[in-house]
Amino acid sequence: MVRASIAMAVYNGEKYLPAQLDSIVGQMGGDDELVISYDRSSDGTLELIQGYAGRDTRVRVVMNPSSGITGNFENALKNCAGEYIFISDQDDVWAPEKIEKVLECFEATGADMVVHNGVHTDEDLHPVTDSFFEIYPIVGRSLIRNIVSARVSGCTTAFTKRIRDLIVPIPRIQDYDHWNLCVAQAAGKVAYLDEELILHRLHGGNATMPGGQRRPLKDIIRSRWGLITNLIKRSRQA
Repeated sequence: MVRASIAMAVYNGEKYLPAQLDSIVGQMGGDDELVISYDRSSDGTLELIQGYAGRDTRVRVVMNPSSGITGNFENALKNCAGEYIFISDQDDVWAPEKIEKVLECFEATGADMVVHNGVHTDEDLHPVTDSFFEIYPIVGRSLIRNIVSARVSGCTTAFTKRIRDLIVPIPRIQDYDHWNLCVAQAAGKVAYLDEELILHRLHGGNATMPGGQRRPLKDIIRSRWGLITNLIKRSRQA
């Protein structure tokens, strides 16, 4: 039985991938796995991840049948076999005991999802902001408030296999990390772990950046309506 799966989506990530992969593989147990979904890239990402998989049987590479970040993460999630599933970006660095501390939080709280704290850094991993929980106040918020406005980074979350089965397929109408949080909160219990267990590296190639441009109001309304209707459907499944 696989204890913990780490779901990672990669695309043109050669520059920062080695530091992230080393920070994860170095703390994995013998019954853990790292599932890397590969989206066709123009750099040496494929050769790099295949090298890790060739040296460590706990690392598996799966090809993304579609394109785009949401589909890539969904492909990784579908291929995870663990009782607990962690989301990983390709360019961060995990704290050395992140896996164990999050698993301890699951055991202590009986939660279906754990959201831990972290900090944004520059390219050289020097902190450039206050902690996530200070700048994105989500701890203890109701589901309604999180539906209206939630700021959670998927890379700070882990959830049970049961929640994974409710999350996928991921609707393409909203951000996958917002969707994941709301599904977990609607169908179970979310626990918050106030430990900075990730260095979230900011650089020119990030898929998302803090303080980004706000979307048009009509797009926000469409996204929230899609979120609500899809949550109702998944709640019935639960």
